Amino acid sequence: MHICLLGDFTGNPDEGMKNISKTVRNKLSSKQDVLALNSRDVFKKGFVKSIRSFRPEVIHYLHGPTIRSLTILKLAKYFSGSRPKTIVSATRPYFSKFSKWAVPLFKPDLVLTQSNKFEDFFKEKGCRVEFLPNGVDCDKFAPVSEKKKLNLRKQFDLPEHIKIVLHVGHIKANRNLDIFKEIQKIENVRVVIVGSISETADERLKKDLQKAGIKVFNKFYDDISQFYKMADLYIFPLSDDGNELFPVSYNLIGAIDVPLSVLEAMACNLPVVTTRFGALERLFDQGGGLQYAEDEEGIIANVTKFSYENVCRTREKVLPYDWEKIVGHLETEYKQLLQ
Repeated sequence: MHICLLGDFTGNPDEGMKNISKTVRNKLSSKQDVLALNSRDVFKKGFVKSIRSFRPEVIHYLHGPTIRSLTILKLAKYFSGSRPKTIVSATRPYFSKFSKWAVPLFKPDLVLTQSNKFEDFFKEKGCRVEFLPNGVDCDKFAPVSEKKKLNLRKQFDLPEHIKIVLHVGHIKANRNLDIFKEIQKIENVRVVIVGSISETADERLKKDLQKAGIKVFNKFYDDISQFYKMADLYIFPLSDDGNELFPVSYNLIGAIDVPLSVLEAMACNLPVVTTRFGALERLFDQGGGLQYAEDEEGIIANVTKFSYENVCRTREKVLPYDWEKIVGHLETEYKQLLQ
């Protein structure tokens, strides 16, 4: 198949959108004829020519969507000259009160959703919808021996015999990171936060976290899996509760609907305490090392009473979502759409 992917293929893959774009491109390219274009280059010279000469059967916008991305997808289809099918992955949808009414005018042939609430939204707008979550590299993200774990702690100047509580993600106010100040107060616990450099860190928040005794790493690492492998517990504290489907600003969206960091922690067989964010509860039942918390108090209570000696089976839960399997499902969606 001739597949044109629109996404963010720039820079280092140290945040969700870039990670998804580059992984899907790399996995698909080994099996299909793939043209990967940066969505931000749509108005640059050569963009239209590239699509027209490629003559795609499918154009897939890998993240969003917003009214801008749906418009770009519509234009790409028009200028392709090959009447391709169009797909958008609803990893982090955002529409204003005005633009959401225009969705039926720009709807693609298929929307791949990642949560119940957005599945309902796009169905109401007349879109064809299928559920397809993000994936994880279960070879790269895998458990290690106790000896390897201790060596990694030495490498990053972390105490060997204390419980490491980890969070990986942007250092932003909308990610509810203040809760880690309370977690740091728990006896025999050291909180480690690894921030992305793709988005500028909130320096005031970063300093507050460090002042509370939290170890903050804020740079790009070629192998982020090292942090999961040396940790004892992963915490995902973000909440998407609220009466409004979309916040007043796109910048207030805390994370994608299937957070990659949670999948990565589970692939390393880490115990995880998380909110019922996005599609997590749809994908994973509680138990076997995975605990859902209703609020901040619930997260802190779970960390306080957590028994690190319990049998953990979070890796078993996430194995069906290895990227190889997810991209295989994606190819099936392409074929069905072309039929």
